[in-house]
Amino acid sequence: MANHTVKRESHGNHWMGLIAFILLLAGGAFSALWLITLADLPANKPMNITYGVLALGGLVASTMIFATLVRELRHSPVMPDNTRAEISRYLAKVRP
Repeated sequence: MANHTVKRESHGNHWMGLIAFILLLAGGAFSALWLITLADLPANKPMNITYGVLALGGLVASTMIFATLVRELRHSPVMPDNTRAEISRYLAKVRP
């Protein structure tokens, strides 16, 4: 039985890319809600602050996840890299 492990190999979509994309969508939705509550600012000040913090948190978290995945995987975490060079590298590294 072969006993070799390959570290940090990803071919196709990474599951953290999906979480980052959902956080990006949630950050956009909360930023829209934050903008809507600006119209009624004196009455909805706690909700305005809550939506602003959630929007900023979602956008910053998704940016950090995407940047980490791009740095570690060396290709986009959302779009798979299905070029001939990637296929040959996969066959050479993972399936020797």
